[in-house]
Amino acid sequence: DAARAARAIEGFVEDLSNWYVRRNRRRFWKGVLDDDKRAAYTTLHEVLATVARLLAPFVPHLADAVWGNLVVAVDPTASDSVHLTDYPDRVPGRAQPEIDAGVSLARDVVSLGRTARAASGLKTRQPLATVRVKLPASANGQLSPDPTSAAELQAEILDELNAKFLEVLSDASELVERHFYPLLPVIGPRHGADVGRIMAGARSGDWKLLDDGGAEAGGVSLASDEFELTARARPGHEVAEAGDLLVALDTQLTPELQAEGLAREVAHRLQGLRKTAGLEVSDRIVASIEGEPALVAQLVPHRDWLADEILAVSLKLGGDTDLGASAAFEEVALPEGGLRLGVSRA
Repeated sequence: DAARAARAIEGFVEDLSNWYVRRNRRRFWKGVLDDDKRAAYTTLHEVLATVARLLAPFVPHLADAVWGNLVVAVDPTASDSVHLTDYPDRVPGRAQPEIDAGVSLARDVVSLGRTARAASGLKTRQPLATVRVKLPASANGQLSPDPTSAAELQAEILDELNAKFLEVLSDASELVERHFYPLLPVIGPRHGADVGRIMAGARSGDWKLLDDGGAEAGGVSLASDEFELTARARPGHEVAEAGDLLVALDTQLTPELQAEGLAREVAHRLQGLRKTAGLEVSDRIVASIEGEPALVAQLVPHRDWLADEILAVSLKLGGDTDLGASAAFEEVALPEGGLRLGVSRA
């Protein structure tokens, strides 16, 4: 069954790229080759070498090229060709289902959080105060039964959604207003004389959801295909849900959050200017920012973070700038006013 096997490998490689590699970029790029960086690279190397063996029957030449670059080039005892190795097998004792389940749940939270953020119209670079999550009943109110793993997953979620705090809710009723709609064309033939009780229960609020996915309205049990349930976020929040997982973003912005969002936007623009100036990723720079005084003032508390983020040995704000000497320059129009940015190699 080549198609099903190939799709499974493709899905794994997408997860590897879009989650593991992306989430560990800072570990790969850090300047010091410490144990943490070695662990990240060692894990990635083993995974890619294993994927080359998995791919060998499907794309034999590509798999052999990957094997040659990653394995033969550094291990003189390795087989000359991936096709002379054994096909991978499971290694007993290495599977950790609880970690897999926790990461999967965290990724679902991130996915719904992104959906809620897109609906809110707030940019990804704008930090938010709080993410509130109603977890599925199977999770028992926690991202992982292991406190260390739960803390790490929480940190991943907050970084992905650019938020300060994560709050796990036992009840989402304070955040969401739900509306229950029995489907008349479906319940009519099935429930006959009970339709009146069902509709009266829906109008009066005499309904509840059941653990099996169904509902009860006016004392009558309904199957999951006999009603629709909609949810609307209460003021100050944006909500997204899938099944029994719900994620609510606090969309109220304080001046401090707005200032941090501005700093992140400026960092993004300055990184773009680095490329425009033809600078290498590792080049140290001098950056200058001037413009609307109120906007420049918002950047002052984030000056050190900005300089570190863009590898600037000098970050000049306001009156002490020299934009004329910049290798690349940009004028940025923001709703609050304008800024002028410049960078040059240090």
